[in-house]
Amino acid sequence: MIRNLNLRRKLVKAVRLAADTEPKIYHVSDTKLIFAIPHGIDPASLHEKAYVFRQVFGEDCELVGDLKRFDLTIPARPLPAKLAYNFEEWREDISELALPIICGINALGRRLYYDLAERPHLLISGETGSGKSSLLRAIITTLLLSKEPEEVRLLLGDLKRSEFGLFRNLAHVDAVCVDKTQLERELKLIKVEMERRGNLLDETGATHISELSEKLPYYIVAIDEVALLRKERRIMEIIEDISSIGRSLGVLLILSMQRPDSKVLEGRLKNNLTVRISGRQSNKTNANVAGLPGAERIKQTERGRMLIDIDGVYRRFQAPWLAYKDARDILTHLRVKPSESSDKAIETLVEETPLFGVLDGGDFDAEA
Repeated sequence: MIRNLNLRRKLVKAVRLAADTEPKIYHVSDTKLIFAIPHGIDPASLHEKAYVFRQVFGEDCELVGDLKRFDLTIPARPLPAKLAYNFEEWREDISELALPIICGINALGRRLYYDLAERPHLLISGETGSGKSSLLRAIITTLLLSKEPEEVRLLLGDLKRSEFGLFRNLAHVDAVCVDKTQLERELKLIKVEMERRGNLLDETGATHISELSEKLPYYIVAIDEVALLRKERRIMEIIEDISSIGRSLGVLLILSMQRPDSKVLEGRLKNNLTVRISGRQSNKTNANVAGLPGAERIKQTERGRMLIDIDGVYRRFQAPWLAYKDARDILTHLRVKPSESSDKAIETLVEETPLFGVLDGGDFDAEA
């Protein structure tokens, strides 16, 4: 009884600080508070100042609401310090998603995931040791294990040559690009395919590739350390085009960087990254550029502790740990034998083979 009274007082205090109003409280328990705000109060004011609730109720509390009603969940136990990756634990939950993105476990012990096809384009950031690379590895591994090569194709950019080598020669992967020239060439093929798909939508009156009689695979462009491309105008223009029109065409982005770069995250690209995830950031400025204020408060010892922004709602979670070698072993059965062992042979094959087997190999302006 006394605890419930204290929780009520805390809730009134938090709502006053966030929205300068009094909440109407419907339910109070040790782990959940349900309340409403009066007519005329902008609900966005509570979401924008969700940090107030974290200050009052603890970092792991979670605020979810719509126009009037809000649920504030207070976890009974802290997030786990480490979470081992196990695809089988996720399989049933994500089976109906077109492009499942697994995140981790939230403070309530629930698996957190979403559909990239519904919430297009993802940015993952976090300083060295934050767990960013492991999460990126787990996301791509899960996509490969849950979808057939005819359903999902991947183009991977690995300019630091440190993350995506394990995905080379897998059935779903069209190319692992380790230099800017190769990446630009592959992205131009993507651009041609996007134009073809756009023409198909125009001709049929469809609004999304899922409505077409011709079943087309989703295409995911995943680039690690995209900040290295900030001076590559032609590459960045294609990436921005994908962020703007890729959703209906079935072409999606997964971008990652250690330190958020405001010169990369500007304009169309910044606005079109609908989901953002961040591990620890070294300071408040970096956290704000990442779009996840509070990421600077994640401790250096909390490896894998992440923040996610989905639809303006912030959630903390523990990301799965998946080592490089373990991911490589898990994916062994998907490995295919390349026609030759060198990257040059693979690049030549990509140049001579129409993308998805449907392009006519038409010319494009190398300077476009």
